[in-house]
Amino acid sequence: MARTRARDAEAPLVAGADAVTVDGVWIFPLHQAAVTTRAALVTASVAINLVVFGVIIAQAVLLILLQPGSLVWWTPVPVLVMAAANVVAWRAQPLTIGGFGLATVVVLAAFAALTVAMSQSPAQNYAGTAGFVLSMATSAAVIAGTTFDHWTGGIAGSIFGLVVTKLTVVGTGLLVGLEFRVDMPPILLALGLAASYAMFPLARARARGGSATLDAADRRMRVRRVRELEGRESIAQLHDNILGALAALASRAPGELSGPERSMIERALESTAMLPVLHADTDGGTDAGAWIAAVGEAGGLRVAVDGDRAALAALPQQVADALRGAVEQCLVNVTRHAGVAEAWVTISSDAHGVSVTIVDEGVGFDPDAVPLDRLGISESVRGRIERLGGRVRLWSSPGAGTSVHITVPRGVEE
Repeated sequence: MARTRARDAEAPLVAGADAVTVDGVWIFPLHQAAVTTRAALVTASVAINLVVFGVIIAQAVLLILLQPGSLVWWTPVPVLVMAAANVVAWRAQPLTIGGFGLATVVVLAAFAALTVAMSQSPAQNYAGTAGFVLSMATSAAVIAGTTFDHWTGGIAGSIFGLVVTKLTVVGTGLLVGLEFRVDMPPILLALGLAASYAMFPLARARARGGSATLDAADRRMRVRRVRELEGRESIAQLHDNILGALAALASRAPGELSGPERSMIERALESTAMLPVLHADTDGGTDAGAWIAAVGEAGGLRVAVDGDRAALAALPQQVADALRGAVEQCLVNVTRHAGVAEAWVTISSDAHGVSVTIVDEGVGFDPDAVPLDRLGISESVRGRIERLGGRVRLWSSPGAGTSVHITVPRGVEE
């Protein structure tokens, strides 16, 4: 059973993603979700650090300008170096071991310089190694270590960022006379980040289990859809063959059956034996005008065929079968309901598809008044054509005849 996915062409292309669509909705595999999530976390972490460094620099500049002597004038310089190292590391993602080591050396040198600056600044040296500037900068280092550690998932990176910066600050402080104080905020931040990132593998494992459940549900949904479509096609085929044959025979004069009538009945009986998997056995080489005329003749209807008869032969078998069934049903409807003995069929084609128009000058009807359980137009014509991506348009009104315009594509996207 063919299924069209018309919205696929409208969906964006995502490079490197083995994405699939279900009813036009793009679904990405789990590993792509992990990559996307990590990229978002890295970007967000760098942005947070830049805000932290911006606050430190702004505070330092204000103190230098408004309270001369409270901070040494070059205090913002090592902070700017830290901010630049964060940006460079972000742009170089994913970092190599060598790149990570180089960034660490640069940042630790900046921390040593910042510790010296704090020891010479009355506004900060009273708090020792736990002063606001050093504490905020150390917290930023913890975040950076967590962010750029793609080897252990950020767990070791958070602890590493805390340990190396604190060792640098405390060691430099001992050399320059900056008193040691326990700095709790960076410690708690490092432990919290390590614990949070340690939960990610568990979350991914649960997500994989959920993904498998979703895959199974999707397969069940697809099976139900295929069964439903085949059931509708079976109903349409049954209506076309058995009910159509009976309607055509009911309108003929009593007497011996002609050859086309016998063939029509044989096809109808064969099709019922094939339910629920029905596929018309159509001779692709049969002239379109010949089989259209044969259908009309079987019901006592004269059919004038005009246009590009060869266009139908160029269609894929599945599309040709559906179009044949829809046209036959339209002619049966003319025989049964229109109250006329003549109809006109016009065939046209272009680069995109083939169109067939069936016209009669019969009694006509009100399309809006047709009961929903009448399958002739809804399933045997409109349903089977639209399932292949085609289109059916119908014009009719009481006393004005009926025109049905059917358009099918030249191919069907599986």
